[in-house]
Amino acid sequence: MTKKLFLLIFFIVAVSTFAFALPEVDVAVSSNTATVTTKLYQYGIDLKTGFLTNEYSVFYEHVHSWSNTGDGLVLSYDGKPLIPTSWSFDDHENKSFTTTSNVTINFFYDVNGQKVQKTITFVNNPNYEIIVSVKAPSNLQLGLTFPTLESHFNRDGGNIFGSFYSQKGIIAFSSITNGTFNGNGEATFSGNLTSKIYMGPVKNTLIFSVFPQQQNIISQFIGTYPGAEPWYSWFMYVFVVFLNWLYDLTGNYGWAIILFGVIIRVVLYPLFHVQMKSMLKMRDLQPKIQELQKKYKDPKKMQEEQMKLFKSEGVNPAGGCLPLLIQFPVLALLYYVIFYSREVFAYNPQFLIWNDLSVGGLRVNILLLLLIVIFTVWSSLWTSTKPSQVWLAAGMSAVMEFIFIGFPVGLFLYYTTFSGMQVLTSYVAARIYHMKGITWREVFGMNPKVQWGDKKWKKN
Repeated sequence: MTKKLFLLIFFIVAVSTFAFALPEVDVAVSSNTATVTTKLYQYGIDLKTGFLTNEYSVFYEHVHSWSNTGDGLVLSYDGKPLIPTSWSFDDHENKSFTTTSNVTINFFYDVNGQKVQKTITFVNNPNYEIIVSVKAPSNLQLGLTFPTLESHFNRDGGNIFGSFYSQKGIIAFSSITNGTFNGNGEATFSGNLTSKIYMGPVKNTLIFSVFPQQQNIISQFIGTYPGAEPWYSWFMYVFVVFLNWLYDLTGNYGWAIILFGVIIRVVLYPLFHVQMKSMLKMRDLQPKIQELQKKYKDPKKMQEEQMKLFKSEGVNPAGGCLPLLIQFPVLALLYYVIFYSREVFAYNPQFLIWNDLSVGGLRVNILLLLLIVIFTVWSSLWTSTKPSQVWLAAGMSAVMEFIFIGFPVGLFLYYTTFSGMQVLTSYVAARIYHMKGITWREVFGMNPKVQWGDKKWKKN
């Protein structure tokens, strides 16, 4: 039986690690335009001129990020825009289609009897990446414009150009292998050219995946854009890199998130231990505190006597709050780390029953919500003294999770793991401090047969 169970678990893990299908790319073609829609973005292309016309961020509520103002990959010669004589898709007919591969559009030009080709490739990956190449005779000096956002945020560094849209937090970077940029995002070059474009949110891990050799100058550019990154970004990226390392180790962000949650919970256990120890001391003092409340009706006098009691018993009434306050900013940061990684979650292999860890909603999160509530109730059994406390914890957990039901599956998976570890740490604390708590039977108003912590409960 054990062997069969192990084989079943191994099969589930293997399937969830290797079952992988890239998100689809939809290409809609009309007489004069083409629209390329990936999981992350949507670009419009004017097929008559060969220009990019618009860019929308599909991943973030269809935000309109950019529109062409002469900076939409306009190929020019002698200062004048070139108009293509024809165009074609790679590996597809010139009509609408859907694919899971990259989408490449070729534009063909005639410049004084010499053939020139511009190729735009929309890469189906989580990095908002576009690859542009130009094939031309070496004696032709051409110009090619690249997307700009706010002109006063334009930055050029020879073979790399950057721009920033402060109101929407969108950033654009372009690099070229030949020629130089001017301050307006136009590259001048002779012969062949290969370039890359990133236009999306300010996320260094994605940007550096597109431009691994230009990290220093890109960091300098970002540093000149006010509000481009939060002040704690340097600390957040440590955890982002660690999560990506766990992905490299497991091959699936689902398992990486679970390992991430387990490790973080283990690291924070000493703070939880201090918090639990302080809570138990306060619980033991409750009978004496109640006696003081009956004895002293004057609030000021009662408070003075209560402080004397805390001092004589060596109890710090704030001792349980301080560890919680220390944990809170760390946990908030970790939530942001998971939320930050939504793009890579969208391109993650299937994890168990979830095809996409970047989406949210009741349908995909309901199972995890139920598990979180169950884990919350379970861990409360050891720390509660009456059933109403367990029901209160369950109700608060259900309400809070339902409020955030639209958050990505990856975030719910992290919190489910964290809640599961809470059960384990509560059990460890119960064994160390001989906490009896209450039973499931008591929670549902039934007479308890045994109590947690009793030696006889194992026999039953």
